[in-house]
Amino acid sequence: MNDQFNTPDNQKPPQVADKLYNINKVDNATFINPLKDSSAIPKFLGIRVFHTDIFIGREDELKAVHQKLFEGDNLLLLVNGEGGIGKTTLAAQYYRRYSDEYTHLAWVFAENSIADALLTLAPAFKISFSDQMQVDERLLLLLDTMQQLKKPCLLVIDNANDVKELERYYAALRTCPNFHLLLTTRITELEHATTYRIEPLPDAQAEALFKRYYPNHKESEGILLASILTAVGKNTLIIELLAKTLNSCNRLKTSYSLSNLLGDLQGKGILGVQADEVTTPYHSKGAALRREKPEAIIGAMYDISNLSDAERQMLSVFAVLPAESIAYPQIETLLPDVEQPDKTLLALAQKGWLDYNQPQSSFRVSPVVQEITRAKNPQLLNDCEPLISTLIDTLDYEPGTGHIINATYTEASVYSRYAESILYNIKHIDHNLAVLSERVGRYHATTGNLEKALTYFEYETVLFKELYESSPQNMDFKNGLAISSEKLGNTYTSLGDLEKALTYFEYETVLFKELYETSPQSVDFKNSLAISYSKLGETYTSLGDLEKALTYYEDEMALFKELHESSPHSVGFKNGLAVSNLKLGETYTSLGDLEKALTYFEDYSMLSKELYESSPHSVGFKNSLAISYSKLGETYTSLGNLEKALTYFEDCSGLVKELYETSPQSVDFKNGLAISYSKLGETYTSFGDLEKALTYYEKDLQLTKELYESSPQSVDFKNGLAVSYSKLGNTYTSLGDLEKALTCFEDFTKLMKELYETSPQSVDFKNGLAISYSKLGDTYTSLDDLEMALIYYEKDLQLTKELYESTPQSVDFKNGLAISYAKLAVFSRDSKDDKGSATDYFHKAKEIWLQLANDFPKYVEFSKYLKQVEKDLEALSASS
Repeated sequence: MNDQFNTPDNQKPPQVADKLYNINKVDNATFINPLKDSSAIPKFLGIRVFHTDIFIGREDELKAVHQKLFEGDNLLLLVNGEGGIGKTTLAAQYYRRYSDEYTHLAWVFAENSIADALLTLAPAFKISFSDQMQVDERLLLLLDTMQQLKKPCLLVIDNANDVKELERYYAALRTCPNFHLLLTTRITELEHATTYRIEPLPDAQAEALFKRYYPNHKESEGILLASILTAVGKNTLIIELLAKTLNSCNRLKTSYSLSNLLGDLQGKGILGVQADEVTTPYHSKGAALRREKPEAIIGAMYDISNLSDAERQMLSVFAVLPAESIAYPQIETLLPDVEQPDKTLLALAQKGWLDYNQPQSSFRVSPVVQEITRAKNPQLLNDCEPLISTLIDTLDYEPGTGHIINATYTEASVYSRYAESILYNIKHIDHNLAVLSERVGRYHATTGNLEKALTYFEYETVLFKELYESSPQNMDFKNGLAISSEKLGNTYTSLGDLEKALTYFEYETVLFKELYETSPQSVDFKNSLAISYSKLGETYTSLGDLEKALTYYEDEMALFKELHESSPHSVGFKNGLAVSNLKLGETYTSLGDLEKALTYFEDYSMLSKELYESSPHSVGFKNSLAISYSKLGETYTSLGNLEKALTYFEDCSGLVKELYETSPQSVDFKNGLAISYSKLGETYTSFGDLEKALTYYEKDLQLTKELYESSPQSVDFKNGLAVSYSKLGNTYTSLGDLEKALTCFEDFTKLMKELYETSPQSVDFKNGLAISYSKLGDTYTSLDDLEMALIYYEKDLQLTKELYESTPQSVDFKNGLAISYAKLAVFSRDSKDDKGSATDYFHKAKEIWLQLANDFPKYVEFSKYLKQVEKDLEALSASS
């Protein structure tokens, strides 16, 4: 086109109409005068219009276009909508339906420029131009000639999608008052121009269109079809192409089913659908139908090369986010460093790439535009980097608790969906994508969806593994792989697969050892190595190997001591040291050394208190302080100081209640609150206040039920629910309601059985199942069902024997075995009148409690049990 029409972006294009009446000579052209020789002008001008026999669901739109063109001054109408939505089909139908109402009708296709398209009409007017005549002069002469035709005439300009060209020729086109001008376009607005938007077909009509092109559709597959239509945004062209593809593939037998098609759409996208060539009138040249593969036809609908960098980058962002309305303030939040996003968005909306909802100030992109943008933009990842970075920051969390720190949980749920959409739509081996996947996994772990958490931690691991293998010297990639292994270990622990968890924790430790040995000056690698030791300690504890667990916890403590001493102001290292004290306290509790355990718990509480006072807004430190109070309460309970224990349990409950009220979406805080209620229930039971105990146990049950229902795959929450039933069962037994107690113990046993079958390597679940059998034995004894009682007591004994033999250093399991013997002794004496068996069982129980009381004199319950069993033996001896 002539250079004078190529204006800078920031200038308004020259109006061609300004020159229309200033042509003072036409020496370089010859033409006929339409007023003198109108019979020489054919009725139908321009290219032949392809008329389809299939026109479904647009009758109202057809009448509305007719009304708009014939009423008032609406001589120029923009029929707009997304590519392939049916604008051209509607215009062609209008051209055909109302041809009798026009004296002349012209159709041009604006493939490259409006001027070039219009000048294709010149031969019909017998206009010929010399080579020296400029394009603008030619166009003005043509329009001047067209003005002289008898009205009304119709001019359809198909595919007029260039905003600048429309602005430039708008006034010139309006100089033909004898013409109705109908332009099909994706442009949504043009100053002074009337528009009529074409929306996707309603569901029923979209289905009808599909069935016309694929008559073999089975009504039983209606749900599949509905999913397909939704996936393609009910885009008319794509519906046609997909239906024709199915028809072509399934003429004699079904070789490409609707479910295959939906799978391809979901897995490969619109451009990846299996297909042969099909025919369509869409953008066909001349009279013949266009024959190509669907992906070529679909891909031709949009050309992103004409967009500015800012427009392409913004469109790329929309291409990877969900195809839903996104409010402008949200876009500003997601892209804080993008300059003038409002101008870019409105420009894309005007050009038809985005839908703009003015009342809601929101923007939306169609799935078709998304697919084409992703397929055609090689810079997609780079264009989306600012969005990815924002989401990584927004979904950041506190170590330990996983509490989201830069967004509310309501906001985080939206941002997590956005991140998931990005990870689905951008398939690159990229560091930031790996980190984003980790953020999504941690969000789902925090909110209790372990299956989703596992999916994203696995994807994070895949990305870091490929990054590390491609650059083994890159310590960031190696560090990322180690961290992702820890995340997988944590998740498999929560899912109850301790063997798999151990494998990942061991791999994590190997990587961090190598990193620390390579860079001994790096406190980060030293810190990570310490944490990896903690994870191994936790796993070996769950597997019942307390000696091994203790070794790892001591290694962890040694590293954190060094880190804290070298950087006493680092809250991270101080917190690590605090957690080390917690783990050692728990281990020494299990080993029966309450004095040592108390010392560690006191140090843990002191450090947690200092951390919380220095950072009162940190929910992680507040949570640690609450846990420290709970541990002190448990220890003082074991030492027999119930008053002190109650104080600590109340302090713990107060803190976790505040945490849960602040972050009700956090399953960890909700679980912490449930545990605190259980501890208060236990303490009031010890005080003999069963009514108060029952109130706390019921609160505990309500929360554990909700937790398990929201995360049924979590073994921790399932175990928590089981324990809740156990506590309630004990209380109902004490209150004399044996029927209610039996129901609770049966629920307890059912859950523990499922947990143990899922994780047979877990000594905790095995121990829980043993306890449940013991409780059923007690209850059936009280109900005088002695046969059932004996069965459960023997099952309990079998499991406690196995537990003690596999973990002889555990005082809990040793004590459990003594209890099993004592219960069988009481049962033999009181229910079976078998004094011989009772004496044997009592002696076995006495032998164990004597060892425990001597080895662990601080445990008041061991001495209490020993005295009781000695009394029982004396009574038996006296009665024989």
